[in-house]
Amino acid sequence: MLKKRFLLIPIGAVVVALLSYRLAGFDGANSRPNRPAAAVVQDPVTQPGLPAAGTAIGAADISDTDSRISFWQARIKANPKSDAQYQYLGQLFALKGRQTGDVAQYALATQAFEKAIELFPGNVAARIGLAVNLVTLHRWSDAIDQGKQILQSDLRAIGAVAVIGDASLEIGDLDTARAAFETLRQKADGPSVESRFARIAFLTGKTDQAIQILDGAAQSAADLNGSLEEQAFYHYSAGEYRFSKGDVDGAEREFESALGTLPNYYLALAGRGRVAFARGDVEGAIGFYRAAVAIIPKPELLAYLGDLYAVKGDQADAEEQYQAVEFIAKLSEIQAQVFNREIALFEATHHRATAHAVEIAVAELETRKDIYGYDAAAWALYNDNQADKALAPAQRAQLLGTQDPKLLYHLGMIELALGRAADGQGHLRDALALNPGFDPLGAAAARQALGQ
Repeated sequence: MLKKRFLLIPIGAVVVALLSYRLAGFDGANSRPNRPAAAVVQDPVTQPGLPAAGTAIGAADISDTDSRISFWQARIKANPKSDAQYQYLGQLFALKGRQTGDVAQYALATQAFEKAIELFPGNVAARIGLAVNLVTLHRWSDAIDQGKQILQSDLRAIGAVAVIGDASLEIGDLDTARAAFETLRQKADGPSVESRFARIAFLTGKTDQAIQILDGAAQSAADLNGSLEEQAFYHYSAGEYRFSKGDVDGAEREFESALGTLPNYYLALAGRGRVAFARGDVEGAIGFYRAAVAIIPKPELLAYLGDLYAVKGDQADAEEQYQAVEFIAKLSEIQAQVFNREIALFEATHHRATAHAVEIAVAELETRKDIYGYDAAAWALYNDNQADKALAPAQRAQLLGTQDPKLLYHLGMIELALGRAADGQGHLRDALALNPGFDPLGAAAARQALGQ
């Protein structure tokens, strides 16, 4: 039975929200008017990438957002034929999703945008809002289709180009993504556009270039008085790439900069936790991860916290985190759609429902053929005693030359299982050379396999 700590209330709230929220369900008694346009919505070109569902800004005060939602719901009750009001409501639900990490808010945003479009198909802002939301909910092909439809009617809708590029990158279509980002660079260049090129640079093995781009983006965002979230995001991303190459001091500096810009930014808190673990400070790592999951209990964060407890020898607390991951996996179809990859990797790594891990990882690969999709399928197959089937996708995950120690570790373990000792040992050594503390369980398993 799960203990009553800080884990299940935010997760359970997703279920409550799915059941209880309705588009015009508030009476608006305590609401107040607001400026609904630019003050509420971030253009998908200028926001710092498109955060996945379940990605919260931090420990945000959502009272103002709730007040605005109530206001527009009351307006919709009075005038249910206004497409603009549904558009504003959709933007606010999406904002609340970003503030809280509650996946249900994105589902409500989708409903609101779709209603706005039904009332007035020519509402480009609602169409772009819907397309961005579809990316957030991992409905990649739907997002791309929506982006193309927008451009057919309005070639000036640069936000649609951003959506097509972002969704294409997520499904492994780098050529389309790069072309879209080049168009953005010509039409609306800025730090958010450059950060997209940083992601491509990292994926194609140019980690140092990715870091250089993000350092410039962070400085530009500060010079241009960009949003605090935007600035924090660039510092966090630069820290992630530094950590992947083993620059622990540089990673810590960037994570601290992110937190200095946006206190309680949960991604940066988790980053500090990984830095602490890499330095051998397991207790410190646990503290940072407890703070991160208290803000938003994403599966990968809970699993990592569980692994830290396991390394410490606290199996009861480790099991509590693992059960919380399994709880999330069973919540709803929307949760499954968003977190399938994280769930598959968790189930495979911890040998919990490995057949299910194979099922969802392979199914996702049908529509999302990026290198991390191939890696997830390979790792699930390997842990389900199908190493012979795992080698091909593990090799596909290496095609871009991405310098990610986890990818190298997975390939190395699969090769060892197939008797390819020289190749396997070489890839495990490469993973540890990049970052000896890349993962609590993975780094230990790699050293054990190498006899270290």
